[in-house]
Amino acid sequence: MNRSERIEHRAERTYEVIATPEQVWEVIATAEGLTSWMLPTNLEPRVGGAVTFDLGDVTSTGVVTAYEPDARFAFEEPWPIAEEPENLAPGMAQWFESIGVPLSEVYEGLTHVSPIATEFLIEAGSGGTCVLRVVTSAYGNGAEWENEFFDEMVASLGAILDNVATRFPASVR
Repeated sequence: MNRSERIEHRAERTYEVIATPEQVWEVIATAEGLTSWMLPTNLEPRVGGAVTFDLGDVTSTGVVTAYEPDARFAFEEPWPIAEEPENLAPGMAQWFESIGVPLSEVYEGLTHVSPIATEFLIEAGSGGTCVLRVVTSAYGNGAEWENEFFDEMVASLGAILDNVATRFPASVR
C-alpha cells in the first residue's frame, strides 16, 4: 500500500431518546454527565479545552474541537500510545505482543495516523424526542495493528456508548 494513501476508520451509533436537546447536552457534554455513563471525566467546556478520561491504569487526554450547546460536542484524542516506546503502558505493550506486531512497526506507523475524533450530534425530534448520533473516526495507512486496534476499540466503545441511552426515561434504538 502506498504510505501516502489514507484509510478512514469510522464507527457510528444512533440513539432515539425521550429527552430535550438540553437534557441530552447535560449527559454528553459535561464532566458530570459523561462520568455518569461513560468513564470518569474531566472537561474544560470550550473549544480548545481539555477532555480527560480516566481508564484506570491509563489516562487519555484530548482537546475539545466543537462545543455548540444543545447541538454538537466533539473532541480529538491521540491513539493511546506513548510518544516513546519506553513510556508505553504495559497493557498496550502486551497487546501489541499478543497480535505479533513489533513496537518498531507501531512507532513507524504512528506518523501516518490522525487523532481519534469523536463527535456527538443532537437533533430535536417530534413528541419530546431527540436523535443522538455518535461518530468516531480516524485516518491512517491501514496497518494491520491500526485496523485491529480500531476494531477492538469500537467494540468496547459500543458497549460503553449504549449506556448513554440508560440516562433517559426511555429510548428507542
